[in-house]
Amino acid sequence: MALIPEQDLAKIVQQSLDLVVVLDPEDRSLAFINEFGATWLGLDLDQLLGRSPTDFLPELTDAELECIVDNLRVLEPFEGSTLVTPVKRRIGTDHDFEFRLQLIELNDREYILATGRDIAERVAVTDSVHSMLADAQKESQQDKTTSLLQRDAFLQIFRELVEQVGSHGLRLTLVVIDLKNLHEINDQFGQSIGDRILKNMGGLMHHCSKDTDICARYSGRKLCILMPEQGQQDGLLVADKVNKALAKVQFKEFPTLRIHSSIAVAELPEPGEPALLLDKVITRLREMRTTEPHEVHRLGLLSLRIS
Repeated sequence: MALIPEQDLAKIVQQSLDLVVVLDPEDRSLAFINEFGATWLGLDLDQLLGRSPTDFLPELTDAELECIVDNLRVLEPFEGSTLVTPVKRRIGTDHDFEFRLQLIELNDREYILATGRDIAERVAVTDSVHSMLADAQKESQQDKTTSLLQRDAFLQIFRELVEQVGSHGLRLTLVVIDLKNLHEINDQFGQSIGDRILKNMGGLMHHCSKDTDICARYSGRKLCILMPEQGQQDGLLVADKVNKALAKVQFKEFPTLRIHSSIAVAELPEPGEPALLLDKVITRLREMRTTEPHEVHRLGLLSLRIS
């Protein structure tokens, strides 16, 4: 317990130079904002409370907010997610903020605590992987359902990276996720639920991976994460996080619905044709797949050489 009285702790939060907001996930309305946040936005508290955060987060849609809430509910306790988005001021220029989001409980109710910091002055990342990813993540090259890279854009980045793999070059690990009962979910519960699962998978994959990783939808139910400068163990850790999150997913309207996954992790020791490497991983995954609801297969060093 803190040595400071609770009423004083509330005053400290009010004076925080971070933008602190609390959202009600039921109607996604603003339940609290600290004094600094309201002052920075240039609005009175009574103009903000009860309103949707999309009023001052112009690029955040209701659908994206719903996806964020769904993902927060399946993360480990005390684990949150990050959102970078512009914040709109009543007077002055908009600034980019980085928000740390987490699900909290208060008086047997769920709330979303969002703590944001102004990053408008942060130096832009010029890393070569970021540059390639930024070029590829144009709207025309993104999968509409998951907001991940489409197959062709992913393969182009894959080719550029895999050429750098070798004894003295880049280390590269590939994770392939198969949502193995997605077709059955579509048949039993409807295409809209399958699309909702895929949309949430996009956010989940970005959360579980690093910002230098490349996430893509390779085919209908197969998703990929390409991990530069990381090895098999790093890929296994990501696969485990994805599976733990998927095991927690529940839909109130469909209590029997469960998502089953099979994940393969391989490290690429040498250059090769990405489409052939992926075909080999998918074939191995199909051969090794079991009836377990969530499984991870370590494929080791993956080569196209005849063994």
